[in-house]
Amino acid sequence: MFKEVYSAITKGPERWNNLQAPEGTTFQWDSKSTYVQHPPFFATMQKEVPATIQVKDAYCLGNFGDSITTDHISPAGTIAKNSPAARFLEEAGVEKKDFNTYGARRGNDLIMARGTFANVRIVNKMVSKPGPRTIHVPSGEELAFYDAAAKY
Repeated sequence: MFKEVYSAITKGPERWNNLQAPEGTTFQWDSKSTYVQHPPFFATMQKEVPATIQVKDAYCLGNFGDSITTDHISPAGTIAKNSPAARFLEEAGVEKKDFNTYGARRGNDLIMARGTFANVRIVNKMVSKPGPRTIHVPSGEELAFYDAAAKY
């Protein structure tokens, strides 16, 4: 039975063999993909480490207690229908039923940036109740973290 099953293992099923795949030694990035994007970090990376810049007069984006985890900072759960990531996906032509999760779209930095601090249970001491919100200083507006950061 083993020999029978594995005798043609490298041939693959017809459906697999009929898939169209690009030729070449490097990945062909699709700029319209909402799942995988070419990470911009690598596009601008240099051999020499750039000098650090001094941050002055910056405002606080969040004030968190000791119980914050990576699940709060970079969630893997469902993309909320009213979130910055959802707006981005809608603008890209993705239907709400296909939003999926942050975990499934982890290969797209544009989605993940919009999902930073998007956990519904995050506790930001700058706002009155738990959730993915902050206060934009100096306007005082309560916004999603990404929206506040974008205003800065």
